[in-house]
Amino acid sequence: MKRILLFTAITVMAFQNLKAQSTFVGGLFPTVDHSGTITKHLDYSFYYFGAFPLVNFNKPDISKDANFLLFYSEQALTYNVNKHLSFTSSYVYQRENVTNDNYVNENRVHIQATYKHSAKTVNLKHRLRFDNRFVHNRTTGETPYTHRLRYLIGLEFPIKSKKSNLYFTAYEEAFFNTSKNVSAVYGENWAYAAIGVKLNDKNKIETGPLYITWNTDGNNWFHQYYLQLTWVSHLDFTNLIS
Repeated sequence: MKRILLFTAITVMAFQNLKAQSTFVGGLFPTVDHSGTITKHLDYSFYYFGAFPLVNFNKPDISKDANFLLFYSEQALTYNVNKHLSFTSSYVYQRENVTNDNYVNENRVHIQATYKHSAKTVNLKHRLRFDNRFVHNRTTGETPYTHRLRYLIGLEFPIKSKKSNLYFTAYEEAFFNTSKNVSAVYGENWAYAAIGVKLNDKNKIETGPLYITWNTDGNNWFHQYYLQLTWVSHLDFTNLIS
């Protein structure tokens, strides 16, 4: 319970620190989260999502507000040292303003360390990720290298009910720019909470609110509120390989 309260406190403090903002949008966030076990120590994963703002709360005009803001694709390999500690390397392609003329393409390679542990029925996760970013500047034609550090804390626990396949999951992730000459060190924040249902031993569905904010310039923030719907799947190939 103390760990859950700590997680909640961190999330609340993050929201309080982001009061200065310029834009609010809301929309949908469909997501595919697939992973597989190759061997005892090796996993693969694919993570894809699209961000679709449908309304600008500052000046609502659905005919103009609806757009395809972000497409994200991640392909990763994970080495599991043991049941608690793992290391991951991943390639990411991201496109911002997907269908507009001012689109931005980014290629990214990240490395991360993840530590998992349990407190009674609560599963906790800590993730430290280092992003190596190559964002194409369409004005200059250049693709400079930048980097940032990200820390995520997450939790998951079963919901006691007649349907024992229900669970609650949440996370909070802070983004810190580590390159020189950045406008803000604390540049981004994601927070998520959802109810999930285990359909079978290979598939789950989750749905809940996702809050994303980007620092656009100084004290100006781009706040995004989404309803996220996620299909989570996992396959185990160890029996086939062995």
